[in-house]
Amino acid sequence: MSTISKLHPIDRSSFPRSIRIPDTAGRTRDIFTLKLNPHHEEAESGSLAWFDSYGLHSGPEREKFLSARYCLLASYCFPEADMEHLRPVMDFIIWLVAFDDMVDEGEFCDSIEALKHAFDITMNVLRNPDSSHPHLKYVVALRSFYDRMRSNANPAALRRFIEGAEGYTKSAVQDTIDRAAGRVLTIEEYVQLRAESSGVKWAYAAMEYAHGIELPDEVHNDPIIIELGLAANQILTWSNDIYSFSLEQAKGYTHNLLFVVMWNKQVDLQGAVDFVDKMIENRIKEYLDAKSQLAAIR
Repeated sequence: MSTISKLHPIDRSSFPRSIRIPDTAGRTRDIFTLKLNPHHEEAESGSLAWFDSYGLHSGPEREKFLSARYCLLASYCFPEADMEHLRPVMDFIIWLVAFDDMVDEGEFCDSIEALKHAFDITMNVLRNPDSSHPHLKYVVALRSFYDRMRSNANPAALRRFIEGAEGYTKSAVQDTIDRAAGRVLTIEEYVQLRAESSGVKWAYAAMEYAHGIELPDEVHNDPIIIELGLAANQILTWSNDIYSFSLEQAKGYTHNLLFVVMWNKQVDLQGAVDFVDKMIENRIKEYLDAKSQLAAIR
């Protein structure tokens, strides 16, 4: 069995007492406007009861987990969804975060084989939902919201939902293999892997479902549409890497853009933050450029 070893935590003694954190939210406020789904309160109440019924988290761990308000995140991600479509994707978001916790430091992280087995089960549920599956709490919860999605989704959205899950699971396995080998990626390798491991592409498919969007493949695969999705994905995930770095490095995780930049560029923490901030700034400009091209071809 291939056990998963974590790299030693970065030496914090070399870190400055404080660093300058970029205000990405302020910079993008006028680009990505926030709108809360009007069904939020009703959906959140139902989703939290649903989540508790599967025991994915309990006790103090549950309170800590739910304090992040993932249901609120879902209501901002899917602002135009009706109640019938909002509940399944809200359940999906809260399940996905709990599932990701299991991948990073929960019951799936004992070995690479255990992780692959869990992902194989997950993908089999999505590809063969009417077959018999193990009666595991994360599997039963997955089947619950996925069955509801299947009842009122268009085929393209479901297909892309499965594709998003496949990209997420494959990238998570690769990250785990790299971590076990003590390998740090190049910046280019990390950027490519992070676009999948973030789960954003999976959430994009949930957005198509939630809002009843039926994109033909020729539109979905248009270079401008692809660029818009990738740029937004990277603006979000690179910013998240900055904000989550302290927690992740303390656990020895190297799947973080700041660590990768520090390692490859041989810069200090502030230098890495500034480097990534510039990457985000450039990506925002590229997003706006792609959006202007989209408007020109309507």
